[in-house]
Amino acid sequence: MGFWYLSLNLGFQSNLPSCPLIDDIYFSEALCVVSTIHDGITCLPQNGQLVLFTDSLNSVYLFNTLSGGPGYNQLLMDAVEVILAFNIDFWVFHISGNENIVADHLSHWQASEAITTSPGL
Repeated sequence: MGFWYLSLNLGFQSNLPSCPLIDDIYFSEALCVVSTIHDGITCLPQNGQLVLFTDSLNSVYLFNTLSGGPGYNQLLMDAVEVILAFNIDFWVFHISGNENIVADHLSHWQASEAITTSPGL
């Protein structure tokens, strides 16, 4: 999984957990959103705003409706707790996959391609 901050040209990548609550791509994408929230709030002041773009329509739906199933609800509760604790306004929007190239490269461990796409990363 991978995410990056366009404004900082800073990216992160991580292996997926060896024993996820749900073993499918949708859970992995939702987990990446939660990881981004956890990391993003460390850079924001109290009462800040965090806007996240993802090419996963499932994640957009999950976080905009706060409606998931077993396993997903645990991710949602974790995200909501952090957002409330730091009093952050949070939005998640869809971005097409062909516009999400850097994050895609990072999530596939293609760091050189990510750097080529976004020099200085």
